[in-house]
Amino acid sequence: MTKKITISIPDELHQMLSEFRGYINISNVCAESLKMKMDQIEGCVRQAKKRFEILITSEACKLAYEDGMNWAGYHANPVELAIVCNWTNGWLSNDPQAQETIDLLEENNEKINKILSGYTTGYEYIFSESFISRGIVSYPIDYDDVDIVKIAVAFSQGAQIIWNRVKNKLIPKLINSND
Repeated sequence: MTKKITISIPDELHQMLSEFRGYINISNVCAESLKMKMDQIEGCVRQAKKRFEILITSEACKLAYEDGMNWAGYHANPVELAIVCNWTNGWLSNDPQAQETIDLLEENNEKINKILSGYTTGYEYIFSESFISRGIVSYPIDYDDVDIVKIAVAFSQGAQIIWNRVKNKLIPKLINSND
């Protein structure tokens, strides 16, 4: 169900819009813009709650998902990205070939093998001092173990969005790199 609202726009914009009426669905554009603005405000509220350490688990998971996607897109190195998105020991991955991928990488990349040897589960790696000290993950650790796993999984799922777009070209590079 939809509701009608009235908006006001400047005269110049109204005049320009008259040329595009057949091409632009004004209602959809306005609704999408309003939704984006409200999502931005909600994101800021979640960030404030994170800083003040008053997040509930579902809010922490939403932030972790966004943080995972941002980290994967802008900060992750290829080895870390492969580990976070594929190492399924301790949780279920979205990628049915994840264990096969990480086994292949472990067999063919000494650096990945060395990193993985220090952790028993993937979420331990995400909540390691290395990630926390760099500000990659900064959620209060007073969540219980189930919540920590949920937050780590959300982070991994966010990173998975990026991994799924680059993995076909990145895996061969990782297999052939041992530096």
